[in-house]
Parts: sequence; C-alpha cells; structure tokens
Amino acid sequence: MISGRSDWCISRQRTWGVPIPVFYHVDTQEPLITEKTIEHIKGIVSEKGSDAWWYMPTEELLPEKYRDKASEYRKGTDTMDVWFDSGSSWAAVSAKRDGLNFPADVYLEGSDQHRGWFQSSLLTSIATTGKAPYSSVITHGFVLDEEGFKMSKSVGNVVDPEKVIVGGKNSKVCCYRNLCYFLVLRSEICLNLVQEEPPYGADVLRLWVSSVDYTGDVLIGSQILRQMSDMYRKLRGTMRFLLANLHDWKPENSVPYSDLPKIDQYALFQLENVVASMKDGYDNYQFYKIYQVCNIFP
Repeated sequence: MISGRSDWCISRQRTWGVPIPVFYHVDTQEPLITEKTIEHIKGIVSEKGSDAWWYMPTEELLPEKYRDKASEYRKGTDTMDVWFDSGSSWAAVSAKRDGLNFPADVYLEGSDQHRGWFQSSLLTSIATTGKAPYSSVITHGFVLDEEGFKMSKSVGNVVDPEKVIVGGKNSKVCCYRNLCYFLVLRSEICLNLVQEEPPYGADVLRLWVSSVDYTGDVLIGSQILRQMSDMYRKLRGTMRFLLANLHDWKPENSVPYSDLPKIDQYALFQLENVVASMKDGYDNYQFYKIYQVCNIFP
C-alpha cells in the first residue's frame, strides 16, 4: 500500500483550509519559501492563527529581509490537503506537549483510515524524523443497529448514547400491550408500565463497549442494552457480596497457601489464570476477552 502509492500532491484550490505559506514573484512566478520565511510565518500563526495569512498584507508576512521588495511578491492561495494537515498532527501534539510520548503508543481509528490518517501520519513522520509516529495501530469497525443495519436519523434506528445514560422522553410503555388495551377501554389504570428508554447509566454503556469485539462492526439496541444491564447488575452484585465479606479482613489473618483446603487452592489457581488472561487482554487491547473471562470465571 505504501511502496506502490503514487506521488502525493498536497496542494488544494479551496476557499478554506490551512494555507501553504509560499510567496510568488509577480513577474516570474518564481516561488519564495525559505527557512527564514517559514520561521517568520510560524511566529505569526502561533500568535494569530492560520487565518492571518489571508487578512495580513504581504509586507507583514514577509521577514524583514524581503519587505523592501514586498510589492514584487504575492501570497499563494493554495491550501494544504486536509490529510497532510491532519497527518502532521503528531508534530504539534505527541512530539511537543509535556506528558506525551513520541512516537505515540497507539493510533486508533476506523478501518477506512488505512489509506487516510494512518498513512498520511506515517508519510509525514518518516519524511521528517525517519520513524513512524506510532508504535502500534488499532482499527475498529462501525456501530450498527440490532438488525445489523447502518444507523440513520431518517430510518429512526439511531442509538443516542445520552439517552442510553439518562433515558429518553418516551419513557413508559405497557409490557402487556393487548391487556392494556382492554384496561383503557374500561378506564382502569394499567400497572404494567415499564420504561422503553430507561436510564441505564454510563457504566452499562461502558460495559457494552468492553464486551464487543471492536475490530469488526458491532451491534447495539434496546434488547442488547437490557441484556447488558442484567449482566451489569450480576457483576455489581457479586462484587458487593465479595467486598462485604472482606470488609474486616486483615493481612495477619492470611492462611499459608500450603495450609489451605484443596478447593481453596484450586480457586486461587483459577484466579491466577483469570488475572493472567485479563492482563494479556489489556496488553493486546482485547477488552472483550476480559469481559468474557469475568463472565465464565467459576
């Protein structure tokens, strides 16, 4: 994909975008772009933003050395290809900001970015530093509805994360629709109302994210969220029970492994396997395996 790609034309003729900081001689059209002109423009952009190229006069954009000849030059109007722009983000983020590493530990994006951001970042970094801007790349699929269809506002199958967390407006619907129909006819109050878009909270949504294999397309919908909510309550209930039984435990109460009953030794052996599997899942960004291990742990 990289070795066979054609030359990359990074200029675009658009009315918006990051300008290419080059000047042209009015008569000869000879380009003027040097380290001094770049450094001068960098200082202006860092203070006033890239729009300064469009509204500042040429004589102010040129360094002192060229200002007496400013009338002989015009500003270029081409903008950078957005992929060159975004593909250079590592230079302003991970390579500059305190607390970040260069190369970055991981770049994460959709599978369509193999020819996009992943590749443009790789090209710009290799060209200027001789190494990739990331140590590893993770690609993910796309979120579909429960039937495996692309989400669409017009179709009405979009799952809104905010509604998953705090609940929706049409919050109540009868779980016994036919029975409720007759109750309404008799002017009786239905006691079988349940929430159609209940507030599951952020933890249920997080649990769903951790449960799916994001390397392919993933499904989400009301039925899946209900199942995930049930699983969340089971996990939370189990953790609360275990913590409640350990609230007064002290290290001096520990029993040597060799003195434990065989069943307890077996349980600890299984626990070590679970911990090792979970660490391996984290190391390889396979979070769904951690979820699976938690579910099957005896």
